[in-house]
Amino acid sequence: MARARNIKPAFFLNDDLAEQNCALGRLLFIGLWTLADYKGDLEWRAGRIKAQLLPYDECDIKQLAINLDKSGFVRFYSDGERILLNIPNFEKHQNPHKNEKAGGSEVPAYSATMRQAIDLTTLTINRDLSGLKPEQNGTAPADSLLLDPDSLLLDPLKDIRTAEADAPKPEREKPAKDLDYSEWPAMPSQQVLKDWLAFRKKKRAEVNQTVINRFARQLRLACNAGFSVDDCLSESMVKGWTGFEYEWMVNARASPSKRTNKPHTFESQQYEPGVL
Repeated sequence: MARARNIKPAFFLNDDLAEQNCALGRLLFIGLWTLADYKGDLEWRAGRIKAQLLPYDECDIKQLAINLDKSGFVRFYSDGERILLNIPNFEKHQNPHKNEKAGGSEVPAYSATMRQAIDLTTLTINRDLSGLKPEQNGTAPADSLLLDPDSLLLDPLKDIRTAEADAPKPEREKPAKDLDYSEWPAMPSQQVLKDWLAFRKKKRAEVNQTVINRFARQLRLACNAGFSVDDCLSESMVKGWTGFEYEWMVNARASPSKRTNKPHTFESQQYEPGVL
């Protein structure tokens, strides 16, 4: 059953989503929110979801979903019988009705181990990693008659350990000082950069290459509007922004509704290097 969900204006300015997914893919992403349970999980049934969310569009919904997975906006996984889909950070951005949680869900919560059971190129269950035995999925039935005494010693954690051992090791994030800032219109002063990194750490806002790349486009727009990179980062610290949109700078400096007889907030709360 579809449910009403929230959508924020910032969704339409998400350049990572736009660069890696076409308009129908982005529309599918929004539609999936309405089908997900209170955890952000749902069963993936391509035909049914196509009929529910994109009934009037000729498209390959499987490929649209694979692109969303590749770009990190959804995650496919499996309980060994069904293909499931998880929307990361769903509970952070949505506020499901209390009755949803009280009613529970038939869809198991996402886990990294369950993700290993999916072949992400075809959206099929990889039964070698799903925990299913050959005789359960119809292959080599005669082999099940060749009993091995050791097979009677069941180890329920064996398949999980195997999947975890075979899973690709995630790349370690580079230290902030080693990140590539070449897409930024200019480098901030050393003190401003140092204080900005400390500010984000205090706010528990991670600084990685994805964050740096997201800031790049908005900083370029801000610089084209007459602001420097130091201006932008300093204003962010004064206002407590962990994200950044160049329009915020324009509004903060020029919005008539925010003007008083006193100097503008930014001028009266001028950021001082070394002081957060």
